[in-house]
Amino acid sequence: MTPHERVLAALNHQEPDRIPIDLGSTIVTSITKSAYVDLKHHLGMGVGEMVTLDHVQQLPYLDEELLRRFEVDFRIVQLPPTTCPDLKFWEEGDYYAFKDRWGAKLYMPKQDGYFYDWVEFPIKEASLEELENYHWPAPDAPEYLAGLRRQAEHLYYDTDYAIVGSAVIGGGIFEQPARVMGMEAFLIALKTAPKFADLLMERITDLYIECCNRYLDTLGQFLDVFTYWDDLAGQHGLIISADDYRKLIKPKQRRLVEAIRKKTQAKLFLHCCGAASELIPDFIDLGFDILNPVQLSATGMDPVRLKRDFGKDIVFWGGGVDTQRTLPFASPQQVEDEVKRRIAVLAPGGGFVFAAVHNIQSFVPPANIVAAFDTALRDGRYQHAPSL
Repeated sequence: MTPHERVLAALNHQEPDRIPIDLGSTIVTSITKSAYVDLKHHLGMGVGEMVTLDHVQQLPYLDEELLRRFEVDFRIVQLPPTTCPDLKFWEEGDYYAFKDRWGAKLYMPKQDGYFYDWVEFPIKEASLEELENYHWPAPDAPEYLAGLRRQAEHLYYDTDYAIVGSAVIGGGIFEQPARVMGMEAFLIALKTAPKFADLLMERITDLYIECCNRYLDTLGQFLDVFTYWDDLAGQHGLIISADDYRKLIKPKQRRLVEAIRKKTQAKLFLHCCGAASELIPDFIDLGFDILNPVQLSATGMDPVRLKRDFGKDIVFWGGGVDTQRTLPFASPQQVEDEVKRRIAVLAPGGGFVFAAVHNIQSFVPPANIVAAFDTALRDGRYQHAPSL
C-alpha cells in the first residue's frame, strides 16, 4: 500500500498493511530541536539548516532524510511562525524574548533553556472595555497561503504521502484566553466575569473560523487531515468541570467544526492532553474523527477501555509510547516492549496511528527513539496483510 492508501484505511477503521507512522506532521507529534539534532547525529545524518515550525516548543521542520528513515506516512502543510509580521525577537538579560502575534511576551533562559514560557499578557483585567481595546492578530496573509497551496499541490500530485494541515493561529478556544491574560486570571473570569469570558472565547472562535475559511478555501481540497488543539485536561482530571465545558466551550467548538466541515473533506484531528476520557463522547458528538495524544499515563486513560468503548467511533493518533517516563528514562528494550503492548491493544480493527504521546523532548536518548519507531514498523503489520 502507498502511505496515502494506508492512512485512509486506518482513518476509516480498516486494517491496512501496517500501522501508519507519524513524526512531525503536527506541532504535537514532533521532536524538539535538541533531541532532533542528537537523533540525527546518532543515525549518522547531517543536520543542516533548521527552520523553526514552533518557537514556543522549539520544534523544527523535520527533513526528508529522517522522515524516510522511519517511513513516516504524513507530511505537514503549515506555516512557520516567522511568516507572521507581528513577531518580535530580542535578548533581555539572561533570557531570549519574543512577543507573539497576540501581543503576549515570552521568555526562554539563555542557559539551559529548551522552550519559551508566557510571562506577560496583553489583557490585564477581565473587563469588556479591556476587550474592546484589545488589538487582535491578523489572519495569515494571502501570499503565504498561496505558497502553502503550491506545497500542498506538490505533495498531492507528486508524492504518495497523506497531507496534514492546520490554520489555527494560537491555542484552542479554551486554551488561548490563558495565553492573552494568564491561566489563573482566565479561570477566575469564567466564574466572576462570565460575560467577558464568553465574549473573549466567541471572538477567538470568530477569528479561527476566518483563519480556517481562508486556509481551506486556498488548499482544503488537498488535505487528508486537518488539526485543531484545545487542552482541557491535566494529568489527573479536567481543568474545568464537564458541565462547564458543555455549557461554555463545546458550543463554540461546534461552530468551528461546522465551519471547517463546509470547506474540506479532511478528517478532523483534535489534540487534547491529559485525563480527557470523560469528554471523548463529546468529541465524537462534535464530529472529530481523531483524538491525540492519547495520554495513557493520565488518570482514566486505560487503553483497553478506550479501545473497547470508543475505538469504533474515533481514531487514536498517539499513545504509542509514553514521553513522560518511558522514552526519557527506560532502556531501549523497555521502550520496545511498551510499543508492542500499545500496538496489541490499539491497532486491531484499524483506527490507530502510531506516534509518541506528544512531542519528544530534550535529553531523550536517541536509541530509545529509534527503538520506538523501528518497533512500530516491524511489529505494526497486520497479520492478513502481505509484506511489502
